[in-house]
Order: sequence, then structure tokens, then C-alpha cells
Amino acid sequence: MTITAPAVSVPKRRRRLDLNASLVVGVVLTIGFLAIAIISFFWLPSNPNIPNIKARMMPPFSPNHWLGTDGLGRDIVAQLMVGARTSILVGAGGASIALVLGTITGLVAAAYGKFADEAISRGADILLSIPGMVTALVLAATMGSGAFTTILALSAFFTPSFTRVIRSAAMGVLQEDFITSAKLYGRGRLFILARHVIPNIAGVMIVQFTLYFAAGILTEAGLSYLGVGVTRPSISWGMMLNEAQQTVGISSPLAIWPGLAIVLVVLGLNLLGDGLRDVLDPKLKRRSA
Repeated sequence: MTITAPAVSVPKRRRRLDLNASLVVGVVLTIGFLAIAIISFFWLPSNPNIPNIKARMMPPFSPNHWLGTDGLGRDIVAQLMVGARTSILVGAGGASIALVLGTITGLVAAAYGKFADEAISRGADILLSIPGMVTALVLAATMGSGAFTTILALSAFFTPSFTRVIRSAAMGVLQEDFITSAKLYGRGRLFILARHVIPNIAGVMIVQFTLYFAAGILTEAGLSYLGVGVTRPSISWGMMLNEAQQTVGISSPLAIWPGLAIVLVVLGLNLLGDGLRDVLDPKLKRRSA
């Protein structure tokens, strides 16, 4: 008689490990990024804004300059460390404002009737039709370039998308049976939103924040590269790319280092968002089980 062996649990464990591999890599890259930014507040190899003509254009692995210096003798490592700090400020600032505004407008659209839903949804569609780069250029022309202007541009660009995501997630929760039970018990809209809806969409909010954080860093780098983002004495990786283009034929690593930093950080945050989505999404959990 042939005995059929029961399905072993190893494939499931492997699938779960594969499912969380992106989370592990994302956490490692993100923690490294945050650690560098924090260390920059307490220690820098040198002042990244003070020129040193005697040390200009030093190659990587030079004494006292691990990644070399730029055309004015400023240390690349110090600039990268301060650039990480700026990326957190701008990326997290724009994503945080979008999180707050998008959550409020999305919840109002989902819970306060068709008129509110139509008004907010159509307003979001109008804002989404305006390219974010145009918004940044207008703000830079009226308010001047800088980190604060870039944060405002990012928040204006991200809030409509955040609103639509939160609205969709909230409407899904509001159709559940426990929401009907809460209404039968006489619970008001604000209580239902605060007690039942927000906790159930917290996973979506966290995942979207990490993704918009990454998008904010990438967008800020593009704006600074064009000269309408962060400017000295502040330092950003996009600004370093802008300055490095003048010496690409002479010293290519000047453009490689900030470009590599942008790639690794954006990759880490996107992997972190994907991993958190896999862990926090209850439908995905049931599917993997």
C-alpha cells in the first residue's frame, strides 16, 4: 500500500522567509541611513562648506579623505553625511505633512457623504493633474529655493495621492459589519473613525509613509540637481550631483558617490515599505497561510 506523505511545513516557512527578505534588507539599509544622519550631528571628518584649495580633487582612499574631495577641496564623506541629514528632513517632512493632510481629507471623503466625497475627490484629481515639478518651480520662484520650499512642494504633490489611498482603505473598513454594529450602538462618526477605522488602516498609512518618504528623497534630489531645491550652505545629494557634473570628465567618482547614496536609500525605503505591506496586510497573511 502506498502511503501519501502529508505536506510538510518547510515550503511555508521558506515562503514566509522569502516574504520578509525585503523587509530585512530594507530595515538594514534604512537603519544605516538613519545612523549616518545621526552621527553627522556629533562628528564630521571636516567642515563640508569650507574650501581647501591645497586638497582639491583628491582621489578616493586618500589620507584623511576616504572618498576624496571635490573641486574646492571639500571632503566628500562629510558632504554625504550632511546630505543624509537633509534627505531625512525634506523627505520625512514632505511625507509627514502629506500623511496628516491626506489622512484627514481621505477620512472625511469616506465618512461624510457623497458631497464631501465628490468635492475632495475632484479636488485631488485637479491637483494630481498639475506636475509636481511645476509646483516646485512656482514655489521656488515665489518663495525662493531651499529645504522649506522643497518640503512644501513635496507635501502639495503627495497629499492628493495620499488622500485617494486613505479614502479607498477607509471605505473598505466602513463597509464591515462591526461598523454597522457600532452605528446601532449610537456611536458617532468621529468615534468610529478614531476607534475603528484608523487602527484598521494604520498599516496602509505606515506603508504609504515609507514609500512617499523614498519618493520625497528622490524628488528632492531631482529638484536640487536642477537648482531649485536645497542650496548651500545646506547640502543635499542632488546638489552634489549638480556640482559634480562640471568635473565628470575629470573625476567621475564625484558623481558616483551621491548617486549611489540616493539609489541605496531609496531602494532600502521601498523594500521596507514592501516588507511592511507583506507583514501588515491581513489578506496577504491569510493567503500565505
